[in-house]
Amino acid sequence: MIRFAVFTDLHYDHIPDGDRRIKEFLEIVRMKNPDFILSLGDLCYPAAENRKVIDALEQSGVPVYHTIGNHDTDQYSLEEVMDFLKIESSYYSFLIDDVKFIVLNTCYIRDGQKCVPFLKRNYDKTKQAYPWLPQVEADWLLQELESEDCYYVVFSHHSLANDFRDRGIANREAVRALLENRKVLFCMNGHDHGDGCTIINGIPYITLNSMSYIWHGMKELYAYDAKTHEKYPSLKNMILYQEPLHAFVEISDKEARITGMDGHYHTITPEDAEIGRTWNGVSIEPKVLSRTVKLPR
Repeated sequence: MIRFAVFTDLHYDHIPDGDRRIKEFLEIVRMKNPDFILSLGDLCYPAAENRKVIDALEQSGVPVYHTIGNHDTDQYSLEEVMDFLKIESSYYSFLIDDVKFIVLNTCYIRDGQKCVPFLKRNYDKTKQAYPWLPQVEADWLLQELESEDCYYVVFSHHSLANDFRDRGIANREAVRALLENRKVLFCMNGHDHGDGCTIINGIPYITLNSMSYIWHGMKELYAYDAKTHEKYPSLKNMILYQEPLHAFVEISDKEARITGMDGHYHTITPEDAEIGRTWNGVSIEPKVLSRTVKLPR
């Protein structure tokens, strides 16, 4: 049995209660004692004052694996992010028993015939295809999938399936083709700040809800005190969740069981912001749905 905890999109720098969310999440982790923690990206800026976020995760007593998110790199170089997260490569894999966990870096912009790491200033100037999985990484992924003795779980910040506007990676069909006819249990991503699951050619593509909030940008709402809004100027465009949403995954010799959770909106609801309960192609109910995936044979 392999057990791990997974969360995404804390966005520590943009919310007033990031410390509480990490603390509550880690209290549950310590009780359940999983084999590892997996972050799907957009954790916090790689700044010195945020080292405490990484330290808290590392002090959980279990290994922590990181996925790079677009907001991790939109103002910092890829090298700075990797150094902050203490990872030697922006994409990598690790093996536990007969399951290989593959972590992709999808934070690239297609600029002509080359791919360059995402930086907000570059995207604003070029408007090139984004996000994108570079060919060198796709070639590496194909090599990682060579063993017929392994099952595979693929993590990425951006979706490999979401067709809503530019949410999923632009070359997602080509990437999915690499995964098909392999023993892929599921793919899991963050980024979309909602809950969803799409099955394509037998592979579940699961979007994990944000640990913190929904970004909508449709109607400015000032539900907190003036000092809080001044310190966190993006808060007026967010719908915060009360609980730190996350999931636990158990992989046995028969199935992968994803155990989600029910939560609540903190103060603002989608109705207050005059939006529906679906956004960016996923559900923005304050929950993570539980799912069971049978192991392919």
